[in-house]
Amino acid sequence: MGYHPARSAIIAAWGKEEDKLPKRFFQPEEESTVLEYLLDAVWTVADSIYVIFKKEPNLKLIEAISTFGVKIIIENQTPSIISSLLMGFKATRSEYCLVLRENTPFLKPSVLHMLFEAAKGYDAALPRWSNGKLEPFLAVYRRKSFMAVASKLQDRDELLSLVDNLYSIRYVDVETEIKPLDPDFESFFAIESVDDLAKAKEKVTLKYKI
Repeated sequence: MGYHPARSAIIAAWGKEEDKLPKRFFQPEEESTVLEYLLDAVWTVADSIYVIFKKEPNLKLIEAISTFGVKIIIENQTPSIISSLLMGFKATRSEYCLVLRENTPFLKPSVLHMLFEAAKGYDAALPRWSNGKLEPFLAVYRRKSFMAVASKLQDRDELLSLVDNLYSIRYVDVETEIKPLDPDFESFFAIESVDDLAKAKEKVTLKYKI
């Protein structure tokens, strides 16, 4: 029997991975990609990391993320969201897998670790806000359970439709369980627009006093 990493991370790189932010750690003359920022947090909690790209990433990005030991998966066609993620789950052998989008640069490792711990004994651990909103792209899933449901829903473009079909879910209360680890909810900050990217740059500039 081969070595099966206990924890994997599956990152869907769907367009924002090459957006640039100021370099971390007081090197403002260089820039880092949003994906590198995310990987800074993920590699500390996951034994194995898979990044699913819609197209071949450029060489500079490959070189930048190779230092994190990332395994790259390229989509051959344009599958649904669920079938795309399923490629990552098929590639790993970990019992539990963290699922993320590429556009969340300020993830807190402590939050990711807590989600892995919360998932033990369940099909998934999902953050849930007080209004009931779920965060399926900042969640940990049991590999076998995810694959069993995903194989039947491969044409779906909505990850929550998969969540609805899981048997046992551990809902993690954002306000009471995650806030103590991430008071400003930075782990949920997602870059969806030009304005979001500007806000992210401002956050980095303030944090590192660039």
